[in-house]
Amino acid sequence: MSGTKRTYNLTEKNYFKFFGIEAKQGMSVRSLTTHYKKVVAIIKDDTTFLGKDRITFAERAFNTLVDPLSRAKYIIECAGEDTDMVDNLSAIDMSLLQQYEYNLSEITSVAEIEEFIVDLKDQSQFIIDQIELSIDSYKNYKSAMGLISKFHSLSEIHSKAKDKKEKLQDGIKYVVFD
Repeated sequence: MSGTKRTYNLTEKNYFKFFGIEAKQGMSVRSLTTHYKKVVAIIKDDTTFLGKDRITFAERAFNTLVDPLSRAKYIIECAGEDTDMVDNLSAIDMSLLQQYEYNLSEITSVAEIEEFIVDLKDQSQFIIDQIELSIDSYKNYKSAMGLISKFHSLSEIHSKAKDKKEKLQDGIKYVVFD
């Protein structure tokens, strides 16, 4: 166990360095989970205030790094870049999001909405892949923040679509007027 302790810098405030892993977007969640469990095993018996603080820190770090969007924002913050999402949406992205909103308003059946939701999920996965490329390959943090903003906007549309699907399944009719 003493060899394992040397791998982790338990006084480090950078989440990646704390777990002894490389700071990159395209990381293995399985590897992160293994490192998290090892760190917790090392510090779990420390009942001092510092020990409890380290466990809280480990949990916060793990929860941030395990989520791809939170991890991306953390990497961008560590690089000293602005993480204000509103300023990073391009005109093309805004137009695309408006088109999705319009398409959602035109849907009148459960089958159409299910197809729409699948399209949103595909688009969301594509965005997550592009965030990884922007951060790990190109170090283009502004682009990554724009993609994160786009993802959040798509997720709001996804929530509206799920609500509309439930209403359609409950028998509420939607009529589109010309």
